[in-house]
Amino acid sequence: MIRAMPWHRAPSEPVRDALPLLLWAPDGELAAATSAAALMLYVALLFQARTETQEDGTTAVIAHATYDELEVATGRPRAMVADGLKRLQRTGLVTPQGSAQRRSYVLTGPHEKWFKLPCRAIVKDGVIQPFTTFSLRSKHELHALKLYLYLAAVRSNAVAYTMAAYETIHARTGIPERDIRRAISLLISSGLLINIDREFSRTLKVNEANKYYLTGNGDLFPRETVPAAAA
Repeated sequence: MIRAMPWHRAPSEPVRDALPLLLWAPDGELAAATSAAALMLYVALLFQARTETQEDGTTAVIAHATYDELEVATGRPRAMVADGLKRLQRTGLVTPQGSAQRRSYVLTGPHEKWFKLPCRAIVKDGVIQPFTTFSLRSKHELHALKLYLYLAAVRSNAVAYTMAAYETIHARTGIPERDIRRAISLLISSGLLINIDREFSRTLKVNEANKYYLTGNGDLFPRETVPAAAA
């Protein structure tokens, strides 16, 4: 069950390492669309995960989630959930444990460095609402999901937005520069991205990198310290 908190922790290094590896291409028996489904499922697992102490005394971040819960959270049918989880495991972002009847998922670390992923603003009745707008029939939806997690992962904790140039986005995620604008449009239309600021530097006489505001960015700060620029 999703815990609809203002935000949840996500491990920075594993996410940033995985994004360039997820391509719109088949992987053995897995269809191209499972790359996008994998990222949707990863977000759903993050929203259910807790830090737990293992039998050997070590701690791990674990999500206990049934197929039914993941179907509801992502709006994907059971077959796509099953294949998306396989793709997610192949990227190394999660490791399943337990039996098929009592399956849990260990989220790969390290967890010392992490970023905040908004939750409450995009979840209603256990459903991640923006995901219901995705059909998973286009590479652009995968690009949008990769861009979303990248923008969340590299945001400075001091501000409500992420600044990122197209060249940097391409280098860190593998999204072709010509496809980034389409990915941004999908994030806005789905409700994952709420605003973009485009500014001109009067000092440098050049256009600055865009400022991207994720939906729920105001929830990332204690109420008394929300930056005035939060969208």
